[in-house]
Amino acid sequence: MAEVTNLTASSVILVVDDTKHNLTLMRDLLGPYYTVKLAASGAEGLDIAKTTPPDLILLDIMMPGMDGYEVCRQLKAMPECKDIPVIFLTAATGMQNEEIGLALGAVDYLTKPISRSIVLARVRSQLALKATHDALRAQIELSEQSNLRVQNLLYNIFPIEIADELSSSGQVLPVRHESASILFTDFSGFTHIAATMPASYMVSELNEIFAAFDDICDELGVEKIKTIGDAYMAAAGLPRPCADHASRCVRAGLRMHQFLNERNVDAPFKWPLRVGIHTGPVISGVVGKRKFAFDVWGDTVNVACRMEMSGQIGKVNISAYTYDQVRDDFDCEYRGKVNAKGKGLLDMYFVKSASN
Repeated sequence: MAEVTNLTASSVILVVDDTKHNLTLMRDLLGPYYTVKLAASGAEGLDIAKTTPPDLILLDIMMPGMDGYEVCRQLKAMPECKDIPVIFLTAATGMQNEEIGLALGAVDYLTKPISRSIVLARVRSQLALKATHDALRAQIELSEQSNLRVQNLLYNIFPIEIADELSSSGQVLPVRHESASILFTDFSGFTHIAATMPASYMVSELNEIFAAFDDICDELGVEKIKTIGDAYMAAAGLPRPCADHASRCVRAGLRMHQFLNERNVDAPFKWPLRVGIHTGPVISGVVGKRKFAFDVWGDTVNVACRMEMSGQIGKVNISAYTYDQVRDDFDCEYRGKVNAKGKGLLDMYFVKSASN
């Protein structure tokens, strides 16, 4: 019996039998190697299994009140007990009885009078199989948890549609969007700020502000694209098209100014923000070999950047194309034609407020 003693003593075996002699016999046989629990009826066995599920159940069939077949049937119907291996240990001989027991989900069928060595061998074998099953199930659960963490990480990096496409196919095909809106923000005088502010304090400030911008974008259905130094870039109308993409970006820009205005009241340092928005066609896609990045390209992006650069602190500066999309939703002030670096004279508007 040397091999038996190598098995963990923490394995719990439940013996269900209505005969006291049989219970004593199994306790004496298995007790030196395992923790043994005894039940003198089917109902008591079910209660023990539900309360403290064992690693293995040895089950008699011919018991008054609730026979072993019914006990097995109910065990296999319980989520907490359905994977516990059941060995029928019974005086009910005959192939038909064995077939019924195995059909109910039992893993083995032994008849009395028992062979001590065979019972120990079958118990040892089933406990080993269960240990392997439990280890595989734990590994699968860990793998599923890991996959979930990876999926959640992708959702934090990419829009949901892009993350799902990347997960399923390993690539993301570029898409042309005929109409989308691009938003840029930038802090005026940031180079001077960065030169005079402690690095850890500056990063903490930017993190707090950009986190608030992220929340605003999430709430309004705008996709954050990236941050570039002190610049924040976002877009609406992609990857999922929407008719109100320009209005979403304008609302986001106004909310960003509102957040900073309220924050600047009590903050030691006052951050001066400009916001610019332009509307037009863009191409979106994912680039990178190891560090993937979702990005957008096109002249619309360049013009949106110029809208921000040509704006004023505390204002949302929009192009004529964006104004045409939002004129019914927002009160705007025409600025005339403003010289934009590399683009010449462009019609621009300041958004004053949402229309009543």
